[in-house]
Amino acid sequence: MVKGLYIAGTSMITNINKMDVIGNNLANVNTTGYKKDRVEVESFNARLLTRINGSSIPYESGAVNVAQSTSGEETTLETDRGYFRIDTPNGIHYGKSTTFFKDTDGYLRTIYKNIGGSIDNLKGNLVLGNKGPIFVGDGDFTVDEKGAISVNGMVVDNLVSTTHPTAVGTISAGIRGYSVLTDHEQGQLQRTDSRFDMAIKGEGFFTVRTETGDYYTRDGAFTINNLNELVTFDGSKVLGLNGPIIIESENFTVNEFGEIIQNGEITDKLQLTAFTNIADVYKIGTGYYKERSPLTGEKVEFEGEVIQNYIEQSNSDAVTEMIQLIEMNRNYESSQKVITTIDEMIAKCVTELGRV
Repeated sequence: MVKGLYIAGTSMITNINKMDVIGNNLANVNTTGYKKDRVEVESFNARLLTRINGSSIPYESGAVNVAQSTSGEETTLETDRGYFRIDTPNGIHYGKSTTFFKDTDGYLRTIYKNIGGSIDNLKGNLVLGNKGPIFVGDGDFTVDEKGAISVNGMVVDNLVSTTHPTAVGTISAGIRGYSVLTDHEQGQLQRTDSRFDMAIKGEGFFTVRTETGDYYTRDGAFTINNLNELVTFDGSKVLGLNGPIIIESENFTVNEFGEIIQNGEITDKLQLTAFTNIADVYKIGTGYYKERSPLTGEKVEFEGEVIQNYIEQSNSDAVTEMIQLIEMNRNYESSQKVITTIDEMIAKCVTELGRV
């Protein structure tokens, strides 16, 4: 029963964190260039329970049968006997199924995907065999129906860990939110007819200079200051290839490549940056982004399109966020009822069993 309290408690904490993130998304439904966030959730390690004393229990006997499927560089395995073991920072996780890939060092790791769907080679946990972490190197590996893993035709280990007859099964310790990720899906473009407004269609960021350094942004609601510099509404300077962009003509235009055309001549070009791995940038506040160090991907040439007289709206939808908020609130109430029920059962045991 005490374990049930912890499991329900982790659910409540996770739902509170989710509601905070959803509330922030709702608050920025009308924020230009805003990208909604979401909480990624994972379960704590499933622990293997064993029987110390008592009557005998049914035991998983017979030959191991492993079913597998592949999708790109991902391999998914399921077993009807024994368990797959994963080495996590919180101990060994036992499970009847696992999905993994071969990392850049040649080890098998569980899948951790970035918001864009690409596999992050720096994260994920090592898959364990009977001899420890499984190293396959640069060779091709295969897994047979008994869980034996071979590299270039030679068996190197077995993925399935058989259990002792005293093993009862596994139990989870609840869930937790391990990361807040930003969804960089394109927002709708809205026409403003302001010649200073610009929107990016496709992947990429404007570069702006603030008092604390250079940042990236998708917010193209620009204006000019008293020095005729193109700036954001908080005064940050929009950067071109030659530094802050100077607007000297009343009838300037910006083409799809981000080039500033004044009096029929190209005077500068917006400093536009794109990344092969969008997870290489993280949010600062609601509209600015900073790049991580070191990068897991690369900076690449901007291949999108700049559209003048438009701004990009927030990709946060009020109706969708409200539905998710209601769901999280109901989940929270369900976990709360579980805790109340267990608490009443413990109180009843203390008061009534104590009389025996």
